Amino acid sequence: MAQGAMGGSFNTREYFHGQTEKIVKIIKWSFLILVFPVPLLLLTIGLIYNLSIAFILAAIVQYVGLIAERWFFFAQARHPQNIYYQAT
Repeated sequence: MAQGAMGGSFNTREYFHGQTEKIVKIIKWSFLILVFPVPLLLLTIGLIYNLSIAFILAAIVQYVGLIAERWFFFAQARHPQNIYYQAT
């Protein structure tokens, strides 16, 4: 639903992400991959080949994945004002 149809208040703009379902699904799979398997793979590589850069990359990749997870969490939330304006 377009934001203009929701009344255009601050709360509906602030608490509605405006992304398509396809983008939300891409974010979901991105964070699932970035938070768990990729850091684990980088940690394994770092341990096997004694590469400290792999540990740093694992931390960075996981951090980016956790930011994506937080966005996904709030995008999936059912905020009261969006329920009221039928923008779920």
